[in-house]
Amino acid sequence: MKQFLATFALIFFTILFYWATLLITPNDIEEEYFRIKRGESAGSIARRLAQADIICSEKIFYYYTRLTNSAGQLSYGLYKFDGKINITDVLEKIKQGKVQLKKITIPEGMSIAKTITKLTEKNFGSRDNFMKLSYDSDFIKQLTGFNLTSLEGFLYPETYYFPETATEEYVLKTMVEMYFSQTKELDFISYYNLDYYQIITLASIVEMEARIQDEKPLIASVYLNRLEVGMKLQADPTVSYILAQKGKKRKKIYYKDLKIESPYNTYLYEGLPPTPICSPSKSAIEAVLKPTNSDYFFFFASGGGKHSFSQTYSQHLSKQKVINN
Repeated sequence: MKQFLATFALIFFTILFYWATLLITPNDIEEEYFRIKRGESAGSIARRLAQADIICSEKIFYYYTRLTNSAGQLSYGLYKFDGKINITDVLEKIKQGKVQLKKITIPEGMSIAKTITKLTEKNFGSRDNFMKLSYDSDFIKQLTGFNLTSLEGFLYPETYYFPETATEEYVLKTMVEMYFSQTKELDFISYYNLDYYQIITLASIVEMEARIQDEKPLIASVYLNRLEVGMKLQADPTVSYILAQKGKKRKKIYYKDLKIESPYNTYLYEGLPPTPICSPSKSAIEAVLKPTNSDYFFFFASGGGKHSFSQTYSQHLSKQKVINN
């Protein structure tokens, strides 16, 4: 009997040692991508991991998953495995949901519509869902703390890394959080009596006008000077925004476009448009908060991304004649 027990114990510990060895022995993986489907069972995952030679034993992975109560913690998504990695490493990576991230860069000066187009082109979600959330007052209040009609102005231009499984809510939340993270140190006190939202709105116009970073504070000063004396802003980007909403893309604004009836048309109406027209960068917001001290009321594009600035309309016309001749 003792000999039988000793033999049994020897076999048991030999098997246990063998399994433990397989558990921690790494596979040398050059580069392998592995997608786990939503709701996929631990058994199915174990089988496919073994078939892909990511793990050395289907059974050991499966039993170890059950032993550690990890079966309900396996996150779906796309994973990248490379280098020396063992079964415990593989399980831990899947449990922590360390999925492969996709990169996307949102440039400065993009409207909600253009931002969503870029996101959906990269397969980050549904355009309909993005649009619905971007104009959902409850969702907007939850993210921004403001009672607004849209997230226009708050989808911060930046390079992001999102998991393939990211929801539209997660993507928008991340972008709005980035906005507040980038602007938290700014003192939103305007010497021109603009409130927080008006500052963002004017910054969005400055963002669309400026091609050279150093000109942003000077462009901001022109618009602020106009607002102070009650002049219309007459900002082309606001008309471009209207055209874009109508599905029209133009590099040049025509005279007839200046007559389009819209609260965004700063050629027809005094003051700022009802919302931002794009998501401004931190530098554009800073330009509105700390504009150049100037007495300019007019400017036009003079080539090479630069602008020519004038105090009076007659000076403005004279400079245009020189440029055009």
